[in-house]
Amino acid sequence: MGLDTYAAYGKDHDKYVEGNSLLPENLFPDNNLSGGMFSGGGPSFRGKIYDDYVTWATGETLYNEEIDSDTVKHMADLLAKADYFSFIRETGNHWGISEKETKQLTEWFRVVADENGTVVGWW
Repeated sequence: MGLDTYAAYGKDHDKYVEGNSLLPENLFPDNNLSGGMFSGGGPSFRGKIYDDYVTWATGETLYNEEIDSDTVKHMADLLAKADYFSFIRETGNHWGISEKETKQLTEWFRVVADENGTVVGWW
């Protein structure tokens, strides 16, 4: 099943705007995370590709309608500690994500955590 993943301000955030709550693109460093039909670049990426890694590193799946800001902060901390080569050994990395992508994913989560944002899934 496909999954697009977005960084957003939750309804309790002072920057939340009904219908347009995505975090601004300029907050995110350039990366080469995979995009989907409706995602890619800045505040979004193709979550299906990275769900195995995120679940392995954090115990949380990206297949959630919304991941709250406290959980996002915890996930960012766990991703920063994750070891790419352990992931390869333990899972086989069937999506073929690179070590560079895992670092970019970690940076992406850090931006969302620092903005007190949420992660939204759409599939």
